[in-house]
Amino acid sequence: MNKKMYTDSACIKPLVSVLRLLGRQWTISLILLLGEQEDTVRYSNIRENLNEESNDIISDSTLSRKLSELANLGIIYRKSYDEVPPRVEYGLTEAGMTLFRTLNQIADWTREQCHTGMLRIPKKDSITG
Repeated sequence: MNKKMYTDSACIKPLVSVLRLLGRQWTISLILLLGEQEDTVRYSNIRENLNEESNDIISDSTLSRKLSELANLGIIYRKSYDEVPPRVEYGLTEAGMTLFRTLNQIADWTREQCHTGMLRIPKKDSITG
């Protein structure tokens, strides 16, 4: 293992930024939702699916902000159609698909560790420090 990788600020700062992003509410859910689709997804379908899968309801302003944030980072793309009424669809970029696959690997690791008893997640939904 290359020790320099962990101490080089050029590597650490982007890692910390990505981990902070992933820790924000709705981010992982959005990436997983879009990654499971075979094609682009309309805004209304995203909102409907997120609200069905969660105990919380995402507001339009929060969803718009999250989608813009992920698009600005290059994780998702936004496709607009010049139609009336307006139609906008979203999908994962190549980088987003890579992140989706990585999140699935982390989910597999988590399930495996929980089943073996090696990882003990508190009963509460969050881990506090």
